[in-house]
Amino acid sequence: MKNAVLAVLVSLITLEVFSFAATEANLLMFNDFPSIYRQRYSGEDWRTQRDPWGAWHKANASDRHNSRCFDVRYRSNEVGARDTPFEQAKHDGKIRYVLIGDSFAEGFGVEFEDTAQAQLEKLLNINIYNFGSDGYFGPVQYYLMYKNLASQFQHDGVILFFLPANDFTDNDYSLWKDYHPTWYRPYYKRTGNGQYDIFYPAQAVPTENYGDEAELGIFKRFLIRYTFTANTLRTIKYLATRNPLDKPGYSGYFDASQEQQQAAIYFIEQIVKEAASRRVIIFVIPHREDMARIRAGNSYKNQYWLTKLHSLASTNSKVELIDMVDHMPDDYAKLFLTCDSHWNALGNLDAAKIISEKVRSLMGQFDTPTPMKLSH
Repeated sequence: MKNAVLAVLVSLITLEVFSFAATEANLLMFNDFPSIYRQRYSGEDWRTQRDPWGAWHKANASDRHNSRCFDVRYRSNEVGARDTPFEQAKHDGKIRYVLIGDSFAEGFGVEFEDTAQAQLEKLLNINIYNFGSDGYFGPVQYYLMYKNLASQFQHDGVILFFLPANDFTDNDYSLWKDYHPTWYRPYYKRTGNGQYDIFYPAQAVPTENYGDEAELGIFKRFLIRYTFTANTLRTIKYLATRNPLDKPGYSGYFDASQEQQQAAIYFIEQIVKEAASRRVIIFVIPHREDMARIRAGNSYKNQYWLTKLHSLASTNSKVELIDMVDHMPDDYAKLFLTCDSHWNALGNLDAAKIISEKVRSLMGQFDTPTPMKLSH
């Protein structure tokens, strides 16, 4: 019995040491420090899941995100956007875009002034209202966000950040049905006429709360708060339960299923329809894995999703398509955080410069939008 207990203790200590080393080297899917060393970021202080689009931010809230390579403060305005206060009507005469997207649009891991949105405003001297959100945010949510909130604010155009790395998988219920089943978030389902409906799982209920720990038991909370082993266990579970493509080496530019691509394009097309006569700039963002495959000589030009976006842009004079791959530097790794897969300040600036060139070329080409009915 003593030998068995000793063996178990040695195994647990070895696992904890391994987990610590792997976390320090950023080798796991989750590389968080336990709460006893550093406050673990959950987003609960400013995130919520009560709106039709799922993840969003509480109004006038803030949260600190302290990681190994950044320490930033997130703040939201009166409608929950990571931005300065909004006005529904345009009183200053400036051109105004709304920005729709996920964590890259929100500005994950960088200070507000370093986000692509804030830097675009400086480069162009125009207003850009940021409706980006972290929280596994995909095309279904982009559409619902634009239709139900962003469209309430008078604007001349839309900038849509499209991230193939996870935008094809974020709203695929077949991947998510066993992963955070209680989270209030929308998914797509194909209808008989080739279109898509939106649905919410039966057990999902709108809530002011957001984060992993809200649905964990006492033992799991203990592991996450006090051990590095939690990172190893969470990584094993993630790799074992998620879609085989959604693992290290997965590239959204190449590996998304036909159904996932069709669904994503469908909801992008719905955003274009909702935008009516307004300009829509679709900005496609490559991930490290995408760039590795592309720089290795693999071609994605015949992928369904890209051909459909090119077709959309060529047949609709109000749609512009920008693929950031065409503008990536040789040393593209310098655009990303060293401990995370998101852009650093330089990556956000590069994206802002690329988009600003397109917007400048369109200056003076804006039609005056139909007057909007402002919400009460």
